[in-house]
Amino acid sequence: MSKQPRTGGARCPVAAIIAAGAMLLAGAGFPGGAALAQDGDSGVIAGRVTADHGEVRALRVKAHDTVHRIAYTVYTVDGGYHIYNLPPSTYDVSVIEEAFESPTATVEVRAGEATTVDIALTALGAGPEEGAAARGASAQRNYGGGAADGRAAEIVDFDTLYPPHPARDIMLRGCFGCHGPAGFHRRGPRNENGWRQAVDRMFDVDGRVANMAPGVPQVTHDLVSVEEKELIIQYLTSLFGPGSEPRDLELDPLVRDEEALSEAVYIEYELNRGPQRLLANGAPPRGSIHSVFASLAEPGVIWVSGNGSNSIIRMDSREPDFEARTDELWIENPGNINVTPHGIVEHRGRVYWVELTGDHFGELDPATGEMTRYPMPTKGAGPHSVWVDSRGQFWYTYFASAGRIGRFDLDANDFTEWEPLAGFSGYGIVVDRQDRVWAVGLHTPAIFMYNQETAAWRSYPMANPARRPAIDSDGKVWAAHYFGNAISRIDPATGTVTEFELPLKDGNPYDVWPDADDNLWVENGIYNSLVRFDQETGDFTYFPFPELRAHTPKLDRDREGTLWFTLRGPSGGPGVAALKPNGNVPPAGEAAGQ
Repeated sequence: MSKQPRTGGARCPVAAIIAAGAMLLAGAGFPGGAALAQDGDSGVIAGRVTADHGEVRALRVKAHDTVHRIAYTVYTVDGGYHIYNLPPSTYDVSVIEEAFESPTATVEVRAGEATTVDIALTALGAGPEEGAAARGASAQRNYGGGAADGRAAEIVDFDTLYPPHPARDIMLRGCFGCHGPAGFHRRGPRNENGWRQAVDRMFDVDGRVANMAPGVPQVTHDLVSVEEKELIIQYLTSLFGPGSEPRDLELDPLVRDEEALSEAVYIEYELNRGPQRLLANGAPPRGSIHSVFASLAEPGVIWVSGNGSNSIIRMDSREPDFEARTDELWIENPGNINVTPHGIVEHRGRVYWVELTGDHFGELDPATGEMTRYPMPTKGAGPHSVWVDSRGQFWYTYFASAGRIGRFDLDANDFTEWEPLAGFSGYGIVVDRQDRVWAVGLHTPAIFMYNQETAAWRSYPMANPARRPAIDSDGKVWAAHYFGNAISRIDPATGTVTEFELPLKDGNPYDVWPDADDNLWVENGIYNSLVRFDQETGDFTYFPFPELRAHTPKLDRDREGTLWFTLRGPSGGPGVAALKPNGNVPPAGEAAGQ
């Protein structure tokens, strides 16, 4: 493991690193929401970043508004930075990088003025090299994942870590699509009985994988036979049994593109969660949050599924007041359990979700706060993702191997389910403009399409299973391979499937979502980045997250082109974040160098 970062840990005298100056700014706009600033009401923080050792290349500079509890993160260019369009407030300013220790400066930003903050970094030196499993485990802690194994590990390539073997072939087909490249090697060492218990849990109807209710296993013998399961147990025991030395998967260095990142700004909103109610077991729920949906009915509002908090959250990015920005609505249920709301959408001003544990489809009327929950027909299968077609019908997947994809007709209060493949474990789902339904599964190297006009299913083979699909403006369908380090493009007109491998090896693309220019944005937690893929040039650009060891499971885009997602925030708790790839620009009439 590398040395733990101490960014922001030292608070230096303000006078030692700040020089204040005034600059009149015309036409300023607040990057977090148009309603929060008027012309001339914003300011700028700018300066230079230096280091006693190491390269200052596209380093992250964060200005945390301690009053409104909103943070803005930009990248340095040639050692300098500007954070434009900041509302007047008090800010803590620091650099967020693992390799450097940064001082924190506290400054006041005034309307129409620029404040200069120069930051001198101390290089921490290179620690032990870190691999994919350690980075992946740490990244997913922000929404409930486990901690990374803290042992120093030998860094090796995939074939050394998982030597070719018939068991590996089975795992590539049925296991790595869910577990990803961080997979199994840091879950040991275990003896044969330990590995047997771990593998058997996947086939247990009461395995409670992802906190699902009992009823359906995560893997069935339609996918992995009893004999194949035994082969996996023996293979894992031979590699990661008692006395085995810790190993991890090697990664490539990430070289940041300063020009491509020069106008980007991440904006993080802390959530005012308030007191937590107790569940039936007497404990408060975990505070983790999962998916987001950018409201169409209320621009600026982001709906969030509180998968760890048994709640639906409304976050208004236009509201500067931290106390008033967040509304959290508890999901009442007879057992008073955490029903684990997961996939979430808005349709005609109402909010809908599916419950991974609660086995219900939920509806919220924001005008009244009234919730209605509809029992789903298959129990214990983990309703996972949901999308809505133009007819107002909701399509959903089951996370466990129920083999089913379903449709809920809200007006008729009627569920219909299909079984496109025995043992199918559904994940992401979307609907295109022709009302064709596209779904992917954790164990199936294909994407399924259901044509509502012909009532026919079709399968498009891919190299690996995928987690999330998306559709661009041209009607092309995209899917992210959590194992395989690639995204796929499916052309419905020709049936052609094209795969694009990400340039940094052994990544774990989780979600993929198009922007207004049909660039594809790919979540890649192992490299702590959102990655932009330009279809026209074939270029991939990595935008490091504003927090260290970050991850988000779902992206959405609003009408203004801002990407939204959940993220562990600057104060350590769950928050909602946005990326504006071209949002950090000077106000109209001002030169970028001022």
